[in-house]
Amino acid sequence: MSPIIRRRRIIAASPTPEKLATFLHHLAESGSVSLAAERTGIARNTVYLRRKVDPAFALGWRNAVELAAEALRDAAIVRAHAGDDRLLMFLLRTLRPEVYGRAGRQRISGQVRDSGLR
Repeated sequence: MSPIIRRRRIIAASPTPEKLATFLHHLAESGSVSLAAERTGIARNTVYLRRKVDPAFALGWRNAVELAAEALRDAAIVRAHAGDDRLLMFLLRTLRPEVYGRAGRQRISGQVRDSGLR
């Protein structure tokens, strides 16, 4: 495909700035590209293509995914405090691996034993 045709395809498939902002809003809320695209009325392949060619949109995408991840983490913390011990341990290992991860479990008398795992 020639660059001219590719450029025309991008322009022809380009949603409005308002639709792109709405997509990013839904992505931040859900963390799901498919759901955000469906709610916005944009095809998934269109937003993936836009992310490749539009640095500002790619940055907005990264920020939206980060917001979604923070919301999920917050929800997990609430559930862990409500008594989900497995989730609590997972969160501790993830948020404080130096204490609750493998290295933390291998501490012997203040020394870390090298298990050969990397």
